[in-house]
Amino acid sequence: MHVKTVPASSLDREYRRHRRSVYAGIFAGYAAYYLVRNNLALAIPDILREYPQHSKADLGWALTGLSIAYGISKFLMGSVSDRSNPKYFLPLGLLLSAGIMFVSGFAKVIYGSLALVITLQIANGWVQGMGWPPCGKTMVHWFSTKEPVKKSL
Repeated sequence: MHVKTVPASSLDREYRRHRRSVYAGIFAGYAAYYLVRNNLALAIPDILREYPQHSKADLGWALTGLSIAYGISKFLMGSVSDRSNPKYFLPLGLLLSAGIMFVSGFAKVIYGSLALVITLQIANGWVQGMGWPPCGKTMVHWFSTKEPVKKSL
């Protein structure tokens, strides 16, 4: 395996460049989680029109399940993330969540079963909890709390 060495004179510049790149990746990755987090809330009016057997309260249970699963997962996935490579862990959760949202959007037959809607939303909440822990882990490795903050205007 060939390791690229950086001359000492450009080490600081290279480190800052990589750090900006890592930060941009974390920012974009975590922001993408928001695109697939709570889409059911936007779809509820259409679902109620097409599936009148459900009420807002019924579908609210799915949103509650998502929120509870997200909270528990965010806590537990922190431990899993600490033992994982964030480069794979962050996109894995995002891809799983996007897959769940894809199924929810294209397989409309699932809305005939409230239990299936709730189950999918709980699963989405669970994989959504995989978003922040690898971001936090990566930030700790690239940004020190002891370095001075440079103010620039």
